[in-house]
Amino acid sequence: MNNVCKRITGRFQLISGAIFITALLFVVGCGSESSDFSSDSTFEKIADFDRVLSISDVQDIGWKKGKTYDVTGLDNADSAYVGFWDLPGIGSLNYEIRVYPSHQIALEKGMPFAQDASGSGASLNAEDAMWDDGVRDRRIIVGGGSRGSQNPRYGDFVILGNIVILCEGRTSEHSLDQCAPFVALIRGEGA
Repeated sequence: MNNVCKRITGRFQLISGAIFITALLFVVGCGSESSDFSSDSTFEKIADFDRVLSISDVQDIGWKKGKTYDVTGLDNADSAYVGFWDLPGIGSLNYEIRVYPSHQIALEKGMPFAQDASGSGASLNAEDAMWDDGVRDRRIIVGGGSRGSQNPRYGDFVILGNIVILCEGRTSEHSLDQCAPFVALIRGEGA
């Protein structure tokens, strides 16, 4: 069903009149099959928080810290880590957490680095990346063997208060959909 939705969405501009309305209703119906987590709550990619968060707040929801990065060159960051969290029904996903002193600094200084490290245009080698520590952890080989291609691990990012979260996923939508329950837990809303 999802492949059908993708094909219809890709040809969306070619459809007109009554066919357009029928296709639109079908696409909306297909969209309702996405994750149970994001459809029930309002998810904001960038949101302030009522207090300054620490890595302990993230660990308290079950996120397991894997590596601690050297933040030299990651402008104004207090700390940065990569680790994993088990998304119910999906399994273990990587999340890179970057901690800043305030929400404003996370926006002004952290966002450009997050944009550079995520999405289809992510910098996946040390020579091109704005910040090169952990760049190897930000890529994934898809396809395996000699035919495998290097792709970004993180399809997008979230800024919650003073932390920047790089979220694993093949596309921005997929990434944010998988990040929604993780962020909900940090906010104390449950998943």
